[in-house]
Amino acid sequence: MSETNAVKIAWHRGERGPTYIGGVSRTADAIRLTGRDPVLGIDVALSIPLEEVEHIGIAEGPSGSSDGGSFVVLCLPGSEPIQLRPVAGNSLDVHLLARAMGLTPASAQLAQGGRT
Repeated sequence: MSETNAVKIAWHRGERGPTYIGGVSRTADAIRLTGRDPVLGIDVALSIPLEEVEHIGIAEGPSGSSDGGSFVVLCLPGSEPIQLRPVAGNSLDVHLLARAMGLTPASAQLAQGGRT
């Protein structure tokens, strides 16, 4: 995934953070998230240096919740994880997004509790 190939996503930090609708892109040294703050209506951007990303995984939301389904999790040391999913995506889209961000199929299975 390059900066020119931004993917439209919904993302939020932690369990209860506001959800931003925007994009994600990855350069050689960073992951960049952009979006619009739903309350204030302002644009937000977050650049995360790759060396600050502790882990990229895939998780499942609680079934029956409005946020249910698969999502990508960016784990950052000393910070709440960032959860993101493609807008109008399905679980395959989530896996493709994770792979584009550098998550390999074997580590995706491990992140879900599977075996390689």
